[in-house]
Amino acid sequence: MTYEELIKELCDVIKESETNSISIYEDLETIGTLVNKTEIPLQDSTKINELISNSFGLLQHQDLHRQKIERVVNYVCEHNSIDASEYNIASSAKFIAGDAVSDNVSDDELEELIKSMQN
Repeated sequence: MTYEELIKELCDVIKESETNSISIYEDLETIGTLVNKTEIPLQDSTKINELISNSFGLLQHQDLHRQKIERVVNYVCEHNSIDASEYNIASSAKFIAGDAVSDNVSDDELEELIKSMQN
């Protein structure tokens, strides 16, 4: 697999992830609105709102993973003289607020990850 093919596959994952996240977010917002308009026992509406809140947290966690994939794509492009603008992907930060220090990936770790994917 060439770097260009790898980048294209990762960009497809990023775009699909963004599209799905938007749909899920909108659906959860709609559910929340409907629950708050509907006369159901307070205990049930509280539980539903907690589940919605947990789902928003999972979406945020998923978005952090998407951003990490963007970092890999940008790293591969940068270190292999590939024009990232061809893939319509934004530049990414080296550190994302909320990342645990142990979640950060060094340039060496990224390089090893990419090499392992080629095997």
